[in-house]
Amino acid sequence: MNMIVTPSSSATPNGTTRPQVRIVIVGHVDHGKSTLVGRLLHETGSLPDGKLDMLKAVSARRGMPFEWSFLLDALQTERDQGITIDTTQIRFRTNSRDIVLIDAPGHAEFLRNMITGASQADGAVLIIDALEGVRDQTRRHGYLLHLLGVKQVAIVVNKMDRVDFSAERFNAISDEISAHLSGLGVKPTAVIPISARDG
Repeated sequence: MNMIVTPSSSATPNGTTRPQVRIVIVGHVDHGKSTLVGRLLHETGSLPDGKLDMLKAVSARRGMPFEWSFLLDALQTERDQGITIDTTQIRFRTNSRDIVLIDAPGHAEFLRNMITGASQADGAVLIIDALEGVRDQTRRHGYLLHLLGVKQVAIVVNKMDRVDFSAERFNAISDEISAHLSGLGVKPTAVIPISARDG
């Protein structure tokens, strides 16, 4: 996805500045936002040493299966309930820029927290569960991105493993959400099928 980078930049140790891109991850509750970000941090080698092992050990002690979302859901309540309550900002670097991922809550009760996170973003990833499809909260998040002026939106259709990687299901979701966003004046920059949990 080609991102238009805003002029905001961050200082590096040698005093130079680097472009910074802020991307908010939004979508309906339990569609895999935190799982996607946790997986991305793991895949890019951006996790602090020992963080993954520590959370796996905590999960084992509590008798819970490890979830990638645990890397982000810092509050014990979030891990217990399996939902994101507050926004989490995760920073990592590429060769050319600094990236700030903003993991926003999907639950309707925490819509204010989602708006706070999205209001700071240059772009967004709108995530949709392949089995559940486009929900009211998905549409609401798309509308709020439009209201906040976030025009660079990529769509991620997650949990494709739950629909046997069906191209027909993917295309139906892609068409539905693209039509919704286009009606708001937002043209998705990409629509991508994934399975965040399994990589």
